[in-house]
Amino acid sequence: MLKTIEIFLYPGADTIDVTGPLEVFSVATEMLKRSGVSTKGYRISFSALHPGNIRLASGLDVVASKHLSTASRSDYFLIPGAMDVEPVLKDKRLIDLLRQRCAGSKRVVSICTGAFILAEIGMLNGLRCTTHWAYAEKLTQRYPKVSVDADAIYIEQGHVYTSAGITAGIDLSLALVERDFGEKMAMDVARSLVLYMRRSGLQSQYSAPLQLREKAGAAFAQLHDWLSDHLERSLNVETLAEQVVMSPRHFARVFSAETGITPAKYVELMRLERAKILLVSTSSSLSAIASQTGFLREERMRRVFIKRLGITPGQYRIHFAESGVLQRQ
Repeated sequence: MLKTIEIFLYPGADTIDVTGPLEVFSVATEMLKRSGVSTKGYRISFSALHPGNIRLASGLDVVASKHLSTASRSDYFLIPGAMDVEPVLKDKRLIDLLRQRCAGSKRVVSICTGAFILAEIGMLNGLRCTTHWAYAEKLTQRYPKVSVDADAIYIEQGHVYTSAGITAGIDLSLALVERDFGEKMAMDVARSLVLYMRRSGLQSQYSAPLQLREKAGAAFAQLHDWLSDHLERSLNVETLAEQVVMSPRHFARVFSAETGITPAKYVELMRLERAKILLVSTSSSLSAIASQTGFLREERMRRVFIKRLGITPGQYRIHFAESGVLQRQ
């Protein structure tokens, strides 16, 4: 059975918040059609307060054929974000219509700062949600009844789904495809779109390598470089403190204050990034990679991958390799 998706449009909405999910759902529908299952997939429509050409933030015009008040009940009602959602939040008539549309939809989805709109209509009261990390504090301050997770990629709370910024809407859309048509279909769509990887909702919004380098700062830059060359070693606090000529206790306190994370977590993240590189650039066994990166045991490496990425090292390798094949064709 076809799932209906209504995407709400308004002037200045972020283009990728609209086109990212649109492409995921469209590719899934086309794949199902090619496999001979034309009765499944997604039927997508666009609605707006004033139907017609809606100019998105990039200058792209998209035609909204439906008025919010006349649109029929949908399986998914999707609200994109914008760098400035204030015009929507201040339009009381529009907010009332959106409240009615959300109440009449089976599931409600917000992308990026679209969470502000859901919060304004009261749909997020008492729920956990996420948004782009740069707007998380503002969302928390403006709507104290909402529990904001500034780190998650996307969050499901009953029939309400929220996602972080920009490409996180694609990750959430893939999760919805998996929910509707299975994991294989979601993976096939991800590979077709040549995505680096499918991210789980619990994965951090931040790029670990950039974040770690930034966190190390000038104070621990040399230690960071030393760690990069010695990840296979046993790296306890005493060993790290010795490299910066500090007592273990003083080092642990200063390092945590400077970087915001413990030495142990810092080392774990560096090992994870190294393992990801080795998985896609070598044919070494998982056991060998665990040894080379200091995880020592394959099972320990597997636990870290699932905790941080939501997938196993084997799944990471297979998915990235297949995406790489698609890129070369």
